[in-house]
Amino acid sequence: MKQQYHAPGLIQLHFIFITGRIENMIWHITCNIVYTPHEFAINDRNEILKFIREYSFGILITYSDGFRASHIPFIITNEDPLVLWGHLATGNEQLRGMGDSRALVIFSGPHSYISPSWYAVPGQVPTWDYVTVHVEGKVKLTGRQETTRMLEKMVSFYESDSSLSGKLGEGTYQDMMSGIVGFYVAVDKVWAKAKLSQNHSEEDRKGVIRHLSRSSNQDEVKISELIRKTIHS
Repeated sequence: MKQQYHAPGLIQLHFIFITGRIENMIWHITCNIVYTPHEFAINDRNEILKFIREYSFGILITYSDGFRASHIPFIITNEDPLVLWGHLATGNEQLRGMGDSRALVIFSGPHSYISPSWYAVPGQVPTWDYVTVHVEGKVKLTGRQETTRMLEKMVSFYESDSSLSGKLGEGTYQDMMSGIVGFYVAVDKVWAKAKLSQNHSEEDRKGVIRHLSRSSNQDEVKISELIRKTIHS
């Protein structure tokens, strides 16, 4: 199955992954869902998978009689091709018309305001640095048995020593399971972007690092660490 890993800007790089190897690459021009100048594009597939696992609380966006969105956790159930699994409450109107439709899922990582006063070169403007991955694919609803199995995997992913392990198939929990509907997203398009001041000089980036690394905000510290990697990579 071909999955599209898009980069950069309006140029999309399509990789065909076979047993974890890049077998072929095809460049073509098309409209991109995420504006991504080439210096901000993430093209490393393993880095993208790691990011999704680390920032797995995503935004599910679908369209049926208008756009609908839900903030929910996801797990990766297959890497090649990439498949995600999540679930919604039965009362969530987003489920209407979602079976066999397409969905966009957005995963957001650390982000931070960047002041021009931190740059070595004056006369510049404020900006925002951030990391994000967007994926798109076909939705398939899962039945009760499959939903139970995937929910077991999700619990184990987020809490490996959970007391619920192996118990979700029991009667009490199965009664609760009637309140959710599980689904897969078979991903066929991926856009990954890390805007980390790469379009600025090394001296400018060092100024940003100096300010963010002293922050009490974890996102700002993380962005400083990621910017540092752009200098030493």
